[in-house]
Amino acid sequence: MTTVSYATKARAHLRDREHVENQLLMSRIQNVGFKFVEALQELPREQLMDMLTLQDEAFWTELRNQAQLQALINVTTPEKQAQEDRAEARELFLRSLEKSGGVHKSTAVIKILSTTVPTLIKKGVRGEILFIKWGAENLYPVFQFSTREKNSEGGMLVGIPELLSLMKHQTSAVRKCQFFTREVEIPGTEAKVSVIEALRRGATQEEMDHFRVLAENFGTSHTL
Repeated sequence: MTTVSYATKARAHLRDREHVENQLLMSRIQNVGFKFVEALQELPREQLMDMLTLQDEAFWTELRNQAQLQALINVTTPEKQAQEDRAEARELFLRSLEKSGGVHKSTAVIKILSTTVPTLIKKGVRGEILFIKWGAENLYPVFQFSTREKNSEGGMLVGIPELLSLMKHQTSAVRKCQFFTREVEIPGTEAKVSVIEALRRGATQEEMDHFRVLAENFGTSHTL
């Protein structure tokens, strides 16, 4: 075989190798591009269109930054999942309160109780009124209030202030709400009723005696 034929084969082999490398490089670029596009699916359309007007170098930098940011937002960690689960549970809890009337903002409660913001805050701190901290706002379950003369105690549902005053042990507002909204068995009967339901229709002496015991033991190992 001549020197020329060797050189021809060598060049052909080199071209084939370069072709394969170029193909691999293009495939890698496409894969990376697909990943970036997937990561940017949640970006607003206006922001994506603005990116397309950038020069190549600026476009690539912005593309990479946004893709990394979205990937960071979308990644799931145990801490992130726990926080999201807690937020979802709070949302579900608020929705569950709709069955018993929903919640008031402080502006409405001030009018119902004919009080002031500082006094309302003090009542909440002292445990004289139920509230749920929601961001910068305090939300007050509707079930604890009454504007009906026959069962209103200064704007509160008769029986609520007394039962709250008996709860001496540290418990969350969520658990206190559940104390009033969940059904409990009344001793000596086969009936089950929630504290709120009983108070709204006018609790019997036997029911109130039982509710007082439950309130005094609420938050302890003796909670029923």
